[in-house]
Amino acid sequence: MYISQISVYLENGKGTLSRLTKLLSSNHIDLLALTIADTSGFGIARLIVREENIDGCLALLQSAGYSARKNKVLCVRVTNEPGGLDKVLSILDDAGISIEYLYSFHYSAGRDALLILRLNDRETGAAALQKAGVAVVSKEEISAL
Repeated sequence: MYISQISVYLENGKGTLSRLTKLLSSNHIDLLALTIADTSGFGIARLIVREENIDGCLALLQSAGYSARKNKVLCVRVTNEPGGLDKVLSILDDAGISIEYLYSFHYSAGRDALLILRLNDRETGAAALQKAGVAVVSKEEISAL
């Protein structure tokens, strides 16, 4: 039900992100999603790669000196129309679930978008969303992209 995400800590500096992406591309790791949050001294790059590449990617990053870790996040399918995101947020709010962060993962020309969610209570949040009919995307579906 959950997908893996890799968080990489990066110094705020010129070329830091480029060095990260060069390392990944030279090792044939395809970034499916990327978001970056920063503070004054460092940034956190959050990566989604195909599930079969997660452990190798994590090992590669760590062997290259990056501080990186793997964690589980929720990926949901959201109707791409006004109110689609609000529906998901309302379900979580009604269930008393806090969102630590979220980011857009994938947008198609069809009717749906994918969102990555890090919740304070992943299991309760996933159950509330599924009960309300929100599709939770599996790691197999992510790997098939």
